[in-house]
Amino acid sequence: MQIVLQLIINAIIAGSVYALVASGLTFIYATSRIFHLAHGVVILLGGYVFHYVWVVLGFSPALAAVCAIVVSVATGLIMNELVYETQRKRKAKRMAYLISTIALLMIGNALVLLLFGSSLKAFSVQTEVYRFFDLNITLMQIILIIVSTLLLLTLSFIVKKTKFGKAMRATADNEEVAEVMGIKTRDIRRLSFLVGSLLGAIAGILIGLEFNLDPNMGVYLAIKGFTAMVIGGVGSIGGAIFGAFIVGLFEQIAVWFFGAGWKNSMAFVLLFFFLLLRPQGLFGMRKFK
Repeated sequence: MQIVLQLIINAIIAGSVYALVASGLTFIYATSRIFHLAHGVVILLGGYVFHYVWVVLGFSPALAAVCAIVVSVATGLIMNELVYETQRKRKAKRMAYLISTIALLMIGNALVLLLFGSSLKAFSVQTEVYRFFDLNITLMQIILIIVSTLLLLTLSFIVKKTKFGKAMRATADNEEVAEVMGIKTRDIRRLSFLVGSLLGAIAGILIGLEFNLDPNMGVYLAIKGFTAMVIGGVGSIGGAIFGAFIVGLFEQIAVWFFGAGWKNSMAFVLLFFFLLLRPQGLFGMRKFK
């Protein structure tokens, strides 16, 4: 029983980060209808810029976090403006968007390797370890869970209660009708990329603090976020969050029974399983909410 509870705690920790990734992807998909896999680059930059400004340059962690968020958000907005909006003007087909986002992911990953090197980056932050009934959790992990929870609650409030959220839902339901109603859908897409990239930047910072930074993690995180979307049902933030914890749980089970080498592969296994047997996800395809 102790092992089971520890696996659940570890799954909650991992799922909290994946939930930020998946909800950011869902937020962007809602208005653009693009599976923005290049979101992995945004996350990667968040972690690496945070590490560089804090550890390498020696500035305060608060300033490092601000720099990381600014760089990541700017990167997400530039991707949208220079690539996706240009394709939208040319009335590109969906396959063109998919090819573009994969290309951006590969190019971005290569640039991170060029700028920061291929070695693993670690913060070596020492935090207190708490024991509850022989279960271990660190202060950093508690902070990670709290920050993720607060961000997800704030995101839910934005979607359901704000004017921007209402305009976003209208754009997601029918872009042409939203335009007729006076909603500037291009501005809504920009704001969606801004919010989604902000979540990605914070996810990158939290991952850097809790785990080592790996230049290849952008690809893995993009796949895990996409898998969480598919599991929960594309278009539902709540479903994406639930799917993120499913991914986290199966990762921990795989690590326990088969070893750490299976951790990243579980996202591909789950993705294949759901696309083959239940492509609509656990909760079915839904309107954005």
